[in-house]
Amino acid sequence: MVFILAIIVMFNIPIEEKKYGLTQSGLTTDYTGLLPEHVDQVTKTTNRQDLQKIVKQANAEGKHISIAGLQHSQGGHTYYKDGIVIDMRTFNKILEVNEKEKTVRVEAGATWEDVQKAIQPYGLALKVTQSQSIFTIGGSLSVNAHGRDIRFGPMSSTVKELTLLTPQGEIKTITNKDPNIHYVLGGYGLFGVILDVTLVLTDNEVYTIHTKNIKTSEYESHFTKVLNNPDIAMNYARVSVAPSSFLNDMVVIDYYKTGKMDHVTKLKGEDFVHLTKYSLDIGRKGGLLEDLFWKTQNFYLNQLDGSKITRNNVMRSESTFMEFNNPEKVEVLQEFFVPISEFDEYIEDLKKLLPANDAKEDFKIHNITIRFAAKDNTTTLNYAKEDMLGLVILIQHGLQERDIEHAKDMIQKWTNLTLEHGGTYYLPYYRYQTKTQFKESYPNWKKFKEKKKKQDPNEVFVNNFYQNYFK
Repeated sequence: MVFILAIIVMFNIPIEEKKYGLTQSGLTTDYTGLLPEHVDQVTKTTNRQDLQKIVKQANAEGKHISIAGLQHSQGGHTYYKDGIVIDMRTFNKILEVNEKEKTVRVEAGATWEDVQKAIQPYGLALKVTQSQSIFTIGGSLSVNAHGRDIRFGPMSSTVKELTLLTPQGEIKTITNKDPNIHYVLGGYGLFGVILDVTLVLTDNEVYTIHTKNIKTSEYESHFTKVLNNPDIAMNYARVSVAPSSFLNDMVVIDYYKTGKMDHVTKLKGEDFVHLTKYSLDIGRKGGLLEDLFWKTQNFYLNQLDGSKITRNNVMRSESTFMEFNNPEKVEVLQEFFVPISEFDEYIEDLKKLLPANDAKEDFKIHNITIRFAAKDNTTTLNYAKEDMLGLVILIQHGLQERDIEHAKDMIQKWTNLTLEHGGTYYLPYYRYQTKTQFKESYPNWKKFKEKKKKQDPNEVFVNNFYQNYFK
């Protein structure tokens, strides 16, 4: 009876979507809500000529423009004080699927979900995207996102060409041979509006999932073997942040090719949302409950061993269960990249920085996922100057000023440790890092800024990220 009541309670836990984003009231924020800002206006249109008029008028009147999609970036990248925000979600059409050439042309406000629905019937799949399909195309390309694929390089390398609305209000086609594309991709919306993009696709392969429990000290060797095995197409790993096995235990998930292609399997939805949210909410309390969450997560991942999955469905991880709406706390992401050869030493040093049991700490680590980031020669602000391992961190901390300052201190120490190991950090998140850390992580920042001044002398396209690190 108690078990039945527990199940009933669990499945009635409300999953309230986080309220954030653009409003016509003049105040906007992004996913964390940490940087609310007044904007002059939010503009929506489906007409490219209307966008041209907005940009040309901004030039004439000295106004500033920012570009927004679903606003999952967390550092004010999609708005600017008293500026104009162009909401691109109305530019959401799939313009063409070319089965023969294996390409798709899509407007920038469409989501990866929209693209997958369009290409799946042709037996096609994305080469590179995040592990979740909820983001917009333009947003992902503006931050040069990456995911579980280990064979096709950075997301920017899958772009064949794109249509850009320039800071002067002109519409241009830019191919992947044009050097200007290195500033637009991974350019955080500072070189114009991406209107549409043509992406190179691949086959919707079928994989066998292999899971394995190993020690973090074994992962460097394991992943090197994975990278050298052409039969493995995708990979990620989860690291324990539970007190009893903190940064020692991990589960690796490898996707082995079966040699089969698929064009009939349906795109999966989100299953067991209440169960996964209930488990995560337990882990959010830290301490021994974090141990329970790790065991639950470990059990679930190991149940996947030997099962089959299509490439498209690998790129559709659940996200709803992560919703977090505590008015006194915030959950943020950070991502740190280190060379593969530095991973073992990096983890050992990280153990000295972070407390294994954070039950009584305000600054809590809830999850660490490891993904491969291939060397990037296609963007100017590139986070992977060589093949790297990215550690995606889910962090919780309080909203009092002292809590935010403590989080900033911890993350700056974490960033310094990463830099000592030849690593970098990812820019789409909240601006905990100093300008000095930014410049050390991104030595091309000056080149980027000079190009920005040349192509956008009136600074039409700006955002809070630009104001914080480049001004």
